[in-house]
Amino acid sequence: MSDAGRRFATEIVHGGEQRDQYQGALLTPIVRSAPYVFETLEALDRHASGEATCWEYARTAHPTGRVAEAKLAALEGAEDAVVFASGMAAITGTYLALLRQGDHLLVTDDGYKRTLMFARDTLPRWGVEGELVDSRDPLNAVRRALRPNTRLVLVEMPTNPHLRLVDLRALADLCHQAGALLAVDSTLASPVNLRPLALGADLVLHSATKFLAGHNDVLAGAVCGPADLITTIRDMHVNLGAILDPEGCYLLLRGLKTLGVRLARSNASALALAQWLAEQPQVAQVYYPGLPSDPGYELAQAQMASGGSLVSFELRSDLAGVARFVDALEVIALGTSLGGVESLLLHLGVLLRHGLTPEDRARLGLTDQLLRLSVGLEDPGDLLADLARGLAAMG
Repeated sequence: MSDAGRRFATEIVHGGEQRDQYQGALLTPIVRSAPYVFETLEALDRHASGEATCWEYARTAHPTGRVAEAKLAALEGAEDAVVFASGMAAITGTYLALLRQGDHLLVTDDGYKRTLMFARDTLPRWGVEGELVDSRDPLNAVRRALRPNTRLVLVEMPTNPHLRLVDLRALADLCHQAGALLAVDSTLASPVNLRPLALGADLVLHSATKFLAGHNDVLAGAVCGPADLITTIRDMHVNLGAILDPEGCYLLLRGLKTLGVRLARSNASALALAQWLAEQPQVAQVYYPGLPSDPGYELAQAQMASGGSLVSFELRSDLAGVARFVDALEVIALGTSLGGVESLLLHLGVLLRHGLTPEDRARLGLTDQLLRLSVGLEDPGDLLADLARGLAAMG
């Protein structure tokens, strides 16, 4: 049950919304105004002093956005949330809000590459040291890397693209004992499959472009957590001008309402496809924490509602054979995102061939054989037939 006494599926549809303020409208309207006006000078003064909360200017906040933030906070079990114009803006905004010159940041290395690059290559310009730690054994890697000045630890759960897991309760305890905050990028799980705050994390972040919005038609990001941390991040968010526009917030709200039913379908399809792929002789390795053979299976059973909607796998072939597999697909498209209603396949090794050194690609396990599949809402039989078509084309 949620704090309001409603079950999670009901909270997805109704959480954070107050219809009485819109004269009974069933859906939250798109409020497009950039400036807002005050009836009196006294009203402006009360707003400026913090005595009264009013709308002022859409770069700081707007009605449609605040509903989206309230719904996200409800779904994550958070006191508050702030929505950004993209997932990357949410990551960088959190970095910049919480870190100061002389601070130390830890980020697990199996994750979105821009997240890693900003930590390792950009933050040092402002005197913050970003260090990448091995996601294959994250608990011990973080334990070894923690310093007295470590302010923040950021992990993806599951990781991208190998879908590795970490014991979040143990990691949160470790971070807090060292005086560091734990932030979890839960983009690949969504609150349907994982609730990081309930496991001890301080913040949960999303590229809301993905599962939360779910229709491949809006860029958005979000950070959820306790009110004091979100206030700090919101202040940076305003300074950066990283607000998500009202239309984008409306699309995010629309996607959130169907999150539960979408994930129920794609989670079930992903498990079926992972089981099938694991039985194929042309497949060398399947990464999916919902499989009993996966190293993260026990953690998934303890911490997640399911294995999720992504499946990564390695083919027994050279790059030419992998290309034949990819090019033979007719239902599954080749694309860089995930979490939408359409199934998408991505070859990260090729995508990052010109952005990472061969040594970095090898260290991160981005082989020529590795593919990541985001399972959408197509009939699972058609998706299975498409994968079989690809395997047959490998020769």
